[in-house]
Amino acid sequence: RKNPIFLMVGTVEPRKGHAQALAAFEQLWARGVKANLVILGKCGWMVEALAERLRAHNRLGNNLFWFEKATDEMLLKLYGHASAMVLASEGEGFGLPLIESAQHRLPIIARDIPVFREVAGAHAFYFSGLAPEDLAQAIQRWFVLFKKGDAPSSENMPWQTWKDTARQIQEMLVSDEWYQQKQGVSACAKLQSSQKGVD
Repeated sequence: RKNPIFLMVGTVEPRKGHAQALAAFEQLWARGVKANLVILGKCGWMVEALAERLRAHNRLGNNLFWFEKATDEMLLKLYGHASAMVLASEGEGFGLPLIESAQHRLPIIARDIPVFREVAGAHAFYFSGLAPEDLAQAIQRWFVLFKKGDAPSSENMPWQTWKDTARQIQEMLVSDEWYQQKQGVSACAKLQSSQKGVD
């Protein structure tokens, strides 16, 4: 707790950007930046070399922490003590940690990809680039803004509850609007047009 805690939540897999994040923090540590990288997530697929690197890292237990089997209690505590959530994923379907961060008023540092922009809007600090230096520089820029009180806040980020989402899905399915909204034509109309001239 003496140092800022940067949290990553989710299965460790190639598209999540853990390798870039680790290399970025190695650069920051080499520059004398005092910060902790905390990873919560089980080991996924195609990351054997990264997993070995994490488990054998000389900063493991000091500035680097990897909890492969974290409890919900541990996750909640870390959300309460972390300085920022780092979402370095190169591709996401949604990004639930964005919502969880907002619920805990935790600042967000996210890769600039469309889904993160859609969910977080102006309530996150965005970075681009796949090189470790890109993320290292972004974290240092975020630090400067954070110290001035100018870093984007997730506090007022809007999000839907599961109940809201379920209600929307139900309304679309019952009214058949989902197909019209996505395709511009109802399923029945499409079927009728395809059967013209068929006995």
